[in-house]
Amino acid sequence: MTTETLPTLETQHDGGSRARLPRLVAHRGAPRVRRENTLPAVAVAEALGADTIEVDVRRTADGVAVLLHDETLGRLWGDARHVSEVSWCDLARLGNGLDRIPRLDAVLERLDGCRSVLLVDLTDPADAVVAASTVAGSEADVTIAWCGAPEAMHAVRSVLPDADVWLAWESLRPPTPADLVELTPSTLNLDVAFLTPRTVRAAHDLGLQVSVWTVDDPEPALWAARLGADSITTNDLALVRAALTAAERDGWPEPAREPTETEVASRAQALAHRIAHEVIAFTREHPVGTVSTKAHPADLVTDVDRLVEQHVRGRVRAAFPTHGFVGEEYGEAPGDKHRWYLDPVDGTTNLANGIPWTSMSLCLTRSGRPVVGVVADPWRGEVLEARRGRGASIRGRQLRLDDVPRPLAGAVVGTELDGHLPWPGFGAFLDALAARSCTLRVQGSGTLTIAQVAAGRGIGGCVSAFNPVDHGAAVLLVHEAGGIVMTEDGPVSGFPDLGAPFLVAHPGAADELHQVWAGALRAHR
Repeated sequence: MTTETLPTLETQHDGGSRARLPRLVAHRGAPRVRRENTLPAVAVAEALGADTIEVDVRRTADGVAVLLHDETLGRLWGDARHVSEVSWCDLARLGNGLDRIPRLDAVLERLDGCRSVLLVDLTDPADAVVAASTVAGSEADVTIAWCGAPEAMHAVRSVLPDADVWLAWESLRPPTPADLVELTPSTLNLDVAFLTPRTVRAAHDLGLQVSVWTVDDPEPALWAARLGADSITTNDLALVRAALTAAERDGWPEPAREPTETEVASRAQALAHRIAHEVIAFTREHPVGTVSTKAHPADLVTDVDRLVEQHVRGRVRAAFPTHGFVGEEYGEAPGDKHRWYLDPVDGTTNLANGIPWTSMSLCLTRSGRPVVGVVADPWRGEVLEARRGRGASIRGRQLRLDDVPRPLAGAVVGTELDGHLPWPGFGAFLDALAARSCTLRVQGSGTLTIAQVAAGRGIGGCVSAFNPVDHGAAVLLVHEAGGIVMTEDGPVSGFPDLGAPFLVAHPGAADELHQVWAGALRAHR
């Protein structure tokens, strides 16, 4: 396991040590105090001393730049229309008092002469042209920076060639000089999910500032500061500033005592449970947009895969900033002895083809041993969860497989293809089960194929190659439900070896099923 340590703390003139105090970016103004992206939210952020105030900008049907994050008016203003389809006059009628959608030029006037930088966040290039033109035509004395989608940043530069651009970074790969050629940014702007010591060092070596978003709690804020982040974007300016100021005044706290395994497991299980329900809601509600391929034409990835992984990484990083993380889409982030494994959508081919049989797998390990695992089934709305030594459950019901002998005849065994191909021995296994009147199912999600056995759905399941990203949570579920996990050599108490074919089974059928499965593997050789 790769481990990276926190940067060495800087030395003060008085002989003490501290991390550099980062600047604070007020996310959408002060949304914990006033409605986001409104003039009152901007005013509160400025009054609280925000170094930078970030706002989102969209354009109206008649080309007015206004503050709004979403494409539609539904979430904040109760109107389902797209903002680009509504005129400014109609838009101005929404809300009441000062809680209305403001024009960008009104925000520039409000901040005229203030020390706070205004950071304009943009997604759409057409919105960017309108926003940049508004800034170009303003006489307000405001320092402006720009962030958002690369296409939008190019559009800003078409109007304002010298614009200060922050480069959006959605990767665990550290930046290189080649990444800076097109936009020549001043700042690397990244989700806390992608913040690592390597990225900070690489960015600083390239002369870039590092800004991290969105951090709302003291622990990850202090962690980001110690890593060397130059600015932190937050929804709770007062809370994060208080934590950083206290550290600056009283001395940066040394890492607290190492929590016990029980403490970590308890917190992790509660977090994983919440994340699972968040992912269920998102996966059900978010339509599949882009679909692309990875290793080969049958290896699909969607925008849902990436969005779910980014969300989960951020949630885990905020709660456990020093833990390592390995995800299906973005790879490995270093950490301490704890490591999380995530497959955001296991069954992407099903998802891309409209088949409601997918899952999310999230597993925490400590020194390589599974501690907590959850499997989220969006289409049944179920969360199967397990904690080592504490059992497995679904919908609050304990899962426990008895050891009553079970015949293979009339039973169902699940398996998965090796990608889109049959695994070696697949045909022999199918034939051997058929001879015993046992049915083999291939449904397209290895996570669910294994996890369903823990829930008593099917008598067994097998996969051609173990990977904790895909199968860690499900294997822990089977163990904790009293099922049997086996490689070709027999039962295992933890994870199978990486890449090894493995089988899970109901205790009452394990011996016979293992004999059939292992025989099929040997027959192929």
